[in-house]
Amino acid sequence: MTLHYDYFSGHLYSVETSLKKSVAVYTRKYYRVKIGITNNPERRAKEHARNGTWKRMIVKYYTTSVKYINDMERIIISHHWDRVENEVGGGGGPNGRAPYYLYVLVE
Repeated sequence: MTLHYDYFSGHLYSVETSLKKSVAVYTRKYYRVKIGITNNPERRAKEHARNGTWKRMIVKYYTTSVKYINDMERIIISHHWDRVENEVGGGGGPNGRAPYYLYVLVE
């Protein structure tokens, strides 16, 4: 698995539209897409790599706000709900301290 950083940062509503469009490119280009959040992209990429099903992890949003990361994950998943493999509309929140990252897994 490869890890790429291509992210937006800033207030939730100032980057929401751009992030939705950016993630839409992945949903059109790749067979499988999943959205997630973490406070440690390198560790999380290694965890996902263990199962061997994902080719790339792309970090798409960065924030120090736990509220923003949880809201953004929910917004992006629900906007792309019919094209992502997330089982729920967002997780239970990030584990650990800021900063927080929203990422896209693709195959």
